[in-house]
Amino acid sequence: MKRISLLIIFLGFRMAFAQEAFTVTETKPVTINGLKAGYNIINEKEKEVGNKGNFSRFSIQYFVTNVSDETKIILFKQGFNLLNNDVSPTLVQFKCLNATGARFTSKESILQAKPCTIPVSIEDKDCSSGKTIQNKRLAQIGYWIKPGETISNKNIVIVPLNETPNMTATIYPGSTANIGTTVNSENNNIESANNQGFVKLKNFSAGTYLNNQPGSLVCTTIENGWWSAEWWLMPVNGTNYYLLKNRWKLNYIATDNKEMLSANKESVNAMWIVEPVGNTNTFTIRNVGNNAYLSIEPGRLTSMDISGSQLNARWIIEK
Repeated sequence: MKRISLLIIFLGFRMAFAQEAFTVTETKPVTINGLKAGYNIINEKEKEVGNKGNFSRFSIQYFVTNVSDETKIILFKQGFNLLNNDVSPTLVQFKCLNATGARFTSKESILQAKPCTIPVSIEDKDCSSGKTIQNKRLAQIGYWIKPGETISNKNIVIVPLNETPNMTATIYPGSTANIGTTVNSENNNIESANNQGFVKLKNFSAGTYLNNQPGSLVCTTIENGWWSAEWWLMPVNGTNYYLLKNRWKLNYIATDNKEMLSANKESVNAMWIVEPVGNTNTFTIRNVGNNAYLSIEPGRLTSMDISGSQLNARWIIEK
């Protein structure tokens, strides 16, 4: 039996999109849960349709944009049902209520999210030796639209002469769809403000947050807006490791020195394995270089070769 471990971390939840058709115009798109849907009229002209007379013909570009700072992922059902996908990639359905549906024209248009394919680590059993081995493969886990990304298409609609399109937009997916929001992005450009997905790392036992406000890495109470307490979980290509990069100082959590911060992202001491602890919504953060867990000992932050099940070695990932 194969076990699949995702190489990106999700904050999973059920997102209730209202299954309601909203009226939209060229100047008034609709925005629901970070998705902005609307259309632009590219050109308009009068057209004769057979013996039915003249009509107004519009060339329209429909669009949906992820205006949030989070990647929206429509996850496959049944534990990422990779082989028998039963979820729809549809993000928005537009309908032109006064469209005639004449030949080569349309009454509606659908915009769909793109396939979300990521590297996964799969445990396979070697038939010859009987040993369990790790293999890395690409797998589609659903569909996604990334921060700032726009998906669009064009269609022709014909409406009664001198009328403008009477358009509605229905935002999908439905209220039963499983939506994941990535902590990281496929684009690892940390300086790209539009694609940053910073998180806070809160110790489960102490209730305090990792930050570098005093210059070294500490775990203390913080104030709202501290960039020193915001971190980017950057995947290391070809591995299941992460770099933990600070938004303020742009340095990395590492075990190279007593400050536990480094500018050297190539060091294994700056790489971490972030693993969920059962179904507790907490994670352990284990260093690749020394195999020790990031934890809080009395009065100080440290990395210790201890059991990852200890409460002081558990972390909550907060957006």
